[in-house]
This record gives sequence, C-alpha cells and structure tokens, in this order.
Amino acid sequence: MRSPTPLWKPVTAPASSVLSGGAGSPSTPSRRKGIVSSLPQPEQSISEVEQSPPGVHWEAVLERPVPEEDVNDTLSPLSISPRISLQEMIDSLPPKSCCDYLVSHFFKHISALFPILHGPTFQRQYTAFMQHPHDVDLPWLALLFALCSLSISTIDESDPRLACVWSQLPMSVMQPSSTVPITVSVSRRLLRTAITCLLQGDFLIRHTFSTFEALLMVIYSLSHNESVDQGWALLGMALNIGIALRCNVDQKNLGPIETERRRRCWAGLLTLHTYQGMLFRDFDMSYLLGIQAPLPADVNDADITNQGIVQPSSRSEPTQMSVMMAKLRLFRLSTQICRHTAGPSRLDQQALRDFDAAIADEQKQWDAAYMVDGSPNILDSNRYAYWCVLQTYAHHLYLLLHRPFHHSRGPCFLPSSRERCISSSAAMISLHKQLYEAPILRNYFWLLSGVTSLKALHAAVALNSCLQDDTDQQMDSFRGEIESLIGRMKDLSGRSHICLRAYRILRHLQAQAGTGDRPTGSSETPFENLFEDLTDIREWMDADLIDWNLDGQLNVFAP
Repeated sequence: MRSPTPLWKPVTAPASSVLSGGAGSPSTPSRRKGIVSSLPQPEQSISEVEQSPPGVHWEAVLERPVPEEDVNDTLSPLSISPRISLQEMIDSLPPKSCCDYLVSHFFKHISALFPILHGPTFQRQYTAFMQHPHDVDLPWLALLFALCSLSISTIDESDPRLACVWSQLPMSVMQPSSTVPITVSVSRRLLRTAITCLLQGDFLIRHTFSTFEALLMVIYSLSHNESVDQGWALLGMALNIGIALRCNVDQKNLGPIETERRRRCWAGLLTLHTYQGMLFRDFDMSYLLGIQAPLPADVNDADITNQGIVQPSSRSEPTQMSVMMAKLRLFRLSTQICRHTAGPSRLDQQALRDFDAAIADEQKQWDAAYMVDGSPNILDSNRYAYWCVLQTYAHHLYLLLHRPFHHSRGPCFLPSSRERCISSSAAMISLHKQLYEAPILRNYFWLLSGVTSLKALHAAVALNSCLQDDTDQQMDSFRGEIESLIGRMKDLSGRSHICLRAYRILRHLQAQAGTGDRPTGSSETPFENLFEDLTDIREWMDADLIDWNLDGQLNVFAP
C-alpha cells in the first residue's frame, strides 16, 4: 500500500496520554498502548473450574476468540502491504479547526440520512483523540477519515471555512485536474487513507465495533460519490463482521447506548443492501429478511443515555432516526418487490396493485412527516431534502414494478402502467433537477454524484421508451426534460464517474431517438429492449460486460 501524501500539518497534542474509550465501546478490545486491551485472562484454578455452573465452559469454548495482542503468527490476507506510520496518518488529517467544521457539518446535514453514529458518543471519542492523537485505535481513525471524506465532498470549494485547508495543500493537489473539483480530489484522498487505516489494522482478522462503523461509512461514501458496485465486496465483509460482533442480536452485558449503537449500525447495513437490490436485478436480498434483528429506537441522540431511552413526547415530529426507519421499511419492501420482478410472478396484476398500494402508503407517511400542507418546509430545509431522497426510492420502485407492462408491443401491455412509468420517470427527473438547482437544497447537491443520478438515468431510459411508443405531441415537453437532464449530467461529469457514463449513454439514446445528432448509417434499437437492458445497471457500469457500440456506429465513450 503506497503511503498517502500528507496534506496537512500534524495535529499537535501530547503523545503520552491515554485515549480512554476513543475506539468504540468500553468493551471493545484494542491493540494500542494506553487503551484498555483485551489480553488473555489467567487460567482458572482447578477449584474455580469445579465450582463453575454446568455448561459455562462449553459456552466459553463456542465463543469467537478475541485476537491476542501482538500476535504475529497469523497471516492477514492484506498484511503484506508496505506499512506507514501512525504519524503519517495523523498528518493526513485536515487541521483541527477544519476537522471540527467537517464533523459539525456531517451531523447537521448528512447524519440523518445515514444515522449509524450516536452523536454524544462520537463527540467524546473525537475530543479524546484531539487531546491524545497518538493513542488512537486504527479502526476509529479510519472512521474519522471516512466521515471527513464524505463531509468535504458535500461542501462547495468556495466555502470560506475551508480556506485553512486550501492554504496548506501542495500545488499538485490544488490543481489535480481542470474538471475535477478540489473537494472531490481531497475527499478521495481522505477515503483512501481511511481504507489504509483499516488495512493496517488487519480488519479482516482483527475487527472491533469501530471497524464495523468505519466500513459502513466507507461504503456509504462510495455509493454516493463513486459507484454503488465499488462497495459490493466491502458490504459482504461488513455483513460478516457485523454478525461476528453480534450486532444483529442484543447482548445482555451492554448498556442502552452500546445496544443502540449496534442496532443503528445493523440498520445501516440493511439500508446499504437496498441500493444493491434495486440497482442490480440479479441479487436476491431476501435472505436478510430472515435475520430477526432488533430495530433501533426511533428517538433523538439526546434521548439515549446509560440510564435508559426516553421516548419522544410527540410522535408527530420526526426524530434524527425517522429517515432511517423509513429506509428500513423500504429495504423490506424493495427486497420483496425485486424478488417479485425477478420471478415468474412479475406479470401478476394483483401483486402489481398490492405493491403499488404499499409504496403509496409510504409516500403518505413521508408527506405527513416532512411536508407542510403539501409544500416544502422552508423553516427546516433538511426535511424537504429527506422527502426528496425518499421519493427517489418510491419512483424507482414504481418503474421496476411497471416495466413489464409499459410498452404496447410488450407481452402484457397496460395503459395505466405506461402512465405510471411516464409520471414516475418525470418525477424522478424533476427531483434530480431540484437537487441541482433549488437553493433550499444546496446542502444536498452532493447526492447527485452517486446513486441519485443512477436512478435518474433509469428514469430517462424508461421515459424514452414510453416516448417512442406514443405519438402524442404533448409528450414533447418530456423530451425537453431529458435534454435538460443530459446537460446536468454533463456538468456533473467532472465530479462523478457515474454522471460521466450516464451523460454518454443518454447522449447516445438521444441520437437514436432522433432528437440529437444521429450518426450516419445507424440502425434503430427497440426502446422497449433498451429499457429492459439498461435497467441492469451492473452492465453499463462495467465496460467489460457491455457492447458500448449500441448501434454498431457510435462509441458512447467518444469525446
């Protein structure tokens, strides 16, 4: 593993102090000097063994062993990379004042979308780290890097509060590319350092609860800033680590805070699987529904203390966990829908109506929680952003459900399904436009770099298919919406690989539809087939799996 380029001056603090509890829960084993370690316990005497209750030793044998300190005879699959020092890692963090801002920004504008962290607990860990940085546990440091990476990718590079960052960057970093924003470049470097921390902590064989938190944050960042498929292998690792740490079951020896932290992370793990299930049709996530894990409490961070959990006085007001609770319901619903659409029952019209009703019920709940009389809440713009995010899930699921019925030349045409595909596609493209243009949503512009633009691509392909099957001149306005989407994808191409590929595909489909510059001698590709083929997002994200010359003439990767 190549050493990351130090970007900032080191955090200065005494190195001789102890970081108490800064790397996960108090019961979490650590391997660094100064943190309470989990060492092999002294052997029991014969009398102690004889006095132990029956079955205790059998239970102990079945427990997963805790890695011993400084054990070097176990070969980690990733431990052969060149090592870098802890000081080099610390040097790669932004200055403390900027770290403070990035952490604050995360909990203000991002956390509610993926609330796997308990704010007060992270605050204590962060304060302890800043006081004694050299006592930090590598998995927790990976979490901090991942959080900073995600946060900085959501902030405009012109933000004056980042001036202290840019003034300390070398010129090679300040000008990485004429098209890539500096925030994106720095975000990627921070994320690579987070992964370096995990690798040097041998996370595959020595995992703590902070390892689980860090992995989830890395995967979430990849899904929203790079590509959903890049997190797939890590997601499998996170699932197994979460099970190994028993985050899917309640542990009697843990207090309310530690219990809720584990429940939240397990919930986050499930919601990350939703992206895979909705965007990749050949993965059946229904096996996860069989794991009956306790749900996190739908309360605010301040309501969770070591004395217990205080239920909110009013159920009408959303909590910091309300979006996650909605995403958990969407995980269950989307898993059932994706299994249905991949099986022989996908043409069952009664099932279609039942799933439609279930999605509509979810939408009603979101309207009640986040809108004011059907209008955006201008007093709390975050709530409107949450509503927009959840609506993208709903319209994507509508498109998956109605795709088999949308085209008059299909095996089972329903005019109502074509109307639903048109309305949901238009709604999805409109949501993409609002996130791009609306000042009230400026803090959520970053969502367009990842999974949200994937959904918009799917909507544009669906809408194009419907337009080719309808001669109604009133549909021309929708063609204009697709052209506007193409322009936005082009503008976003510098900060997002997903948007770059989406732009090239949409430009090609525009040419095939006759609304762009058609290549000479091109042949038509039936749009009902394109809707079928391009909803398998896995193919267009992997250049080795698809013939990019869709009509034999135009290479979509051409400049």
